[in-house]
Amino acid sequence: MDNESKSAGTAPKPNKFKDKFNGIIDWIKKFWKEPPKGRYLNLKEILCFGGSAFGVSTLVTVVSGLITATQISELFGIDVIHGPYICLVASLLGLIIQPLFGKLLQNTQTKYGKYKPFIMLMAPVFAAFAIAATWSPDNIRELGFNATPKIIYAYCICTPTLILWNLFQNTFYMMPGVVTPNQQERTDIWSPIGLVIGFSPTIMNVIGNALRGYFNDLGMEYMAFRYIGFIYSVVGLVFVLLLFKVRERIIATNENKEKTGLFEGLGMILKNKPLLIFTLALVLGCVRTTIEVDAAILGKLRYATEIDKGQIIFGSLTLITGFAVTPNMILLPFMTRKFNNKTILIFWMSLNAIGYAILGIIGVENIAQGTTSAVLLTLFRFIALFNAIASLQPLMLSEISDYQQLKTGKRLEGFIQMFAYTLVLVFTNVGYVVIAYVKQGMGYQPNNYFNVKTVSDELMKIATDYFDLALWISAISAALMAIAMIFYPLGKKEHAKIVEQLKERSREEGLFDLEENSAIAPAAEAAVDGSLPSDVSEVNEEIFKEEATPNEENTDDLKF
Repeated sequence: MDNESKSAGTAPKPNKFKDKFNGIIDWIKKFWKEPPKGRYLNLKEILCFGGSAFGVSTLVTVVSGLITATQISELFGIDVIHGPYICLVASLLGLIIQPLFGKLLQNTQTKYGKYKPFIMLMAPVFAAFAIAATWSPDNIRELGFNATPKIIYAYCICTPTLILWNLFQNTFYMMPGVVTPNQQERTDIWSPIGLVIGFSPTIMNVIGNALRGYFNDLGMEYMAFRYIGFIYSVVGLVFVLLLFKVRERIIATNENKEKTGLFEGLGMILKNKPLLIFTLALVLGCVRTTIEVDAAILGKLRYATEIDKGQIIFGSLTLITGFAVTPNMILLPFMTRKFNNKTILIFWMSLNAIGYAILGIIGVENIAQGTTSAVLLTLFRFIALFNAIASLQPLMLSEISDYQQLKTGKRLEGFIQMFAYTLVLVFTNVGYVVIAYVKQGMGYQPNNYFNVKTVSDELMKIATDYFDLALWISAISAALMAIAMIFYPLGKKEHAKIVEQLKERSREEGLFDLEENSAIAPAAEAAVDGSLPSDVSEVNEEIFKEEATPNEENTDDLKF
């Protein structure tokens, strides 16, 4: 037989790479509309959730980046004591408003969900206040250091802005707990979304410091604040609208549908041991980033011999310190598969304490001004900020809400928010008021470093003395938080049992109707693990198999 005949009788070899590629494409197409087996969100919904998170982050960054205890004093040219007092007044008023808001959240039932309506209604109002807070009247700084009109203006505009900021941000942070009851799915989708949330302030810091450097040279830094406030508010508002495409899914129980009174809700929350311990830890750690409040001034003074150059260098290096949370956001789904949340949090807080303590031992004044300071301060700040607590906290609170529903029949997220966010914020602002008096006593006024080319030796010594103290405050606060977390009792196994008991209770009441659609289980797990199945085409054949009966684990009541 000649070669041509042999060739004609030989079947073409299968192209494994092509088959796998086609299998992956088919898997993505299915995932776009159908969630993985045992999970609830499809790819389209996850992307919309991520887009809305970018919008929320962009909006809140206007406030968290500019309307702070230190920045308020710098923005309006008022005494250092007023910034912390404005923040404290806002948090105290928020503590009064939050229980009423929590009751409203608990008792709200709409076809759009419990939380989306509030987020969507607050977004444009909050954006308007954010623009107003950064759009300070022309020449307001020229009224004089102790001029009453600009102090009154700062209190009147910044206080409601901060109240709305807290309510808006914290309500959105409840969403991971209601889009799915699967805690690992919450982590798997919230971790990359956390990257999106962290992306916005990082970019704003770079752009913002560049704008401030430019307008600083013109003696018009207030114009930089105006541009930042307006652009970020508008862009954020547009992206928040994607939340319309995200569903809320809560395991329904009869008790959770009943109306809850204000004092009834508060009384039930006070019996939630995991929440109380977590809140205590957050209170002890509330001033763990004291040095970061003045990080921009630290960079101005120490990263170069001239303030304007130091500010530009600091803005550029913000990309590095901002990246400190990124590895942990990426690793969080893998870390939660191996460790309990409290173990992860203790590890992160230990790094926080170590990074700042090392700098405190060295002393800022002992690190040469210029390149040496830029390198060493950035390195140890990176170590201290090497965590993703902002991403982990909503996940832990979703577990605590599940526990609350099991124990009392009601989730009470709004009341839980009062403890874990609003109450902690009050303690944080009380701490910063105390620190402001310390600043005042030491003669450290951020306004003195606002728009000058050089700083006297006396002013530099005052600043470095305060920075050394702030480093130790940050280190001790982080260490105390780590110690408190040792006593946190809610782990992965305990939470898994909670979810099964809630499902069983809902079935007994004839209410369990969450759509646990089947799809692509092997490929979905592979995507989370960073690999692909060995033969994706085999996965496609199983894509629409019915989901197995939920695992019947031990559902004895959990005791804490």
